[in-house]
Amino acid sequence: MEKTRSKIVLFLASLFALLAVGTAGFMAIERMPFLDALFLTVITLSTVGYGTLKPLSVAGKLFTIAFIMLGVAAFSYHVTQLFRVLVEKGFMEALGARRMSKKIQDLHDHYIVCGHGRIGSTVTSELRRKGTPLVVLEQNPKLVAELEAEGVLVLQADAREESVLKQAGVEHAKGLIALLPSDADNLYLLLAARDLNPDLAIIVRANDPAADKRLYKAGASHVISPHREGGKRIARMILNPNVTNFIEMATEKDDLQLQMEEFVVKPTSPIANKTLTECGLLRKHRILVVAIKRTDATMTFNPEGSTLIHPGDALIVLGPAIKQFMI
Repeated sequence: MEKTRSKIVLFLASLFALLAVGTAGFMAIERMPFLDALFLTVITLSTVGYGTLKPLSVAGKLFTIAFIMLGVAAFSYHVTQLFRVLVEKGFMEALGARRMSKKIQDLHDHYIVCGHGRIGSTVTSELRRKGTPLVVLEQNPKLVAELEAEGVLVLQADAREESVLKQAGVEHAKGLIALLPSDADNLYLLLAARDLNPDLAIIVRANDPAADKRLYKAGASHVISPHREGGKRIARMILNPNVTNFIEMATEKDDLQLQMEEFVVKPTSPIANKTLTECGLLRKHRILVVAIKRTDATMTFNPEGSTLIHPGDALIVLGPAIKQFMI
């Protein structure tokens, strides 16, 4: 981008300089009015061959010869360089878009973040911090360029279009996060995404609290109101400051010895179809199972040692160096 801008500035500066030199020369040598001298300079640089407005003097002819040899050559060179940069830029953009599309096609069980505003940028940052594969859909070219520079997979497109969602791999994605500015746009996006992937986990931003019911009815997995959630967090900080600080430290920082994570038990996991006592998570690995979410969406808090772990269960666990422990 910087190279293209420099080439354009250089071209415009050279063109202005050539026009100034040619116009001043014809005005001084042939005593032409400004507009006639400028006109003769332009047709000389463009080589259209209209001819002169009046017969030139010997000095005028010599000046025209020198101006054609030097000025037209310089003008042609800068035009060629400018077009070369523009063509190369277009080629590189096309090549980059093709590579981006190939990388997105190779993704599976990823998340699609629709909208990269203040909330979307935070979501993207947190997902990247956790190493979660994702694709961002954003229309603002400046934000798209920033994401590309950071190595984030991003498409500059309208997230509401089905073709764009397909290009982002919605049919084999794990989840979609709708963060468009208006509730109507998020509702339209929700319907399109749900139609393409009925099993997709969809989290939707709601600006109007009254939109919650409509969004859930349309198929949203979760509806988040930034204003309501922000108010709840402030209240928790006032009422339970130590609990809130502990949860934030355990879930948002990677350099702690104590972390809270969520894992889904695979059928091939060594702890599948065993009780918590038999698994020895607490005894062997100092990992405490805080809650278990069953495949039917029921939640068991503070499970006893005799609780049986089934494949597909989601375990909310608390312990040291959990990232190194694969369930």
